[in-house]
Amino acid sequence: MRKLSALIATLMAVVFSVAVAMAGAPDKITIKVVQDKKPAVEFPHKAHADRIKNCKECHHKNEAGKEEACSKCHKAKKEGNTPDFKDAMHNKCKECHKKDASKKAPTKCDGCHKK
Repeated sequence: MRKLSALIATLMAVVFSVAVAMAGAPDKITIKVVQDKKPAVEFPHKAHADRIKNCKECHHKNEAGKEEACSKCHKAKKEGNTPDFKDAMHNKCKECHKKDASKKAPTKCDGCHKK
């Protein structure tokens, strides 16, 4: 009985933490492009959070509720083993978009960098 109660309490804590983290997700984020002359990306953050439901997919180094901007770790230039911002975004975003079953997620430059 104790194990079941502990399991239920743990599950409730996880669900609550995810709900709190997702509730704080901004609707949109403007991602400014530093290295290229491409237009900024208007990133629909809340839509992604609602669809993915796991902040750690992108905010892979942050605790729930303490997520930081990708640029906090991924700088304009590569530092050590950490990919630079452009590579991190292109690798993570494009790979996920390629797996999109609906085929609506953009995989080409002008799909995200709107003129």
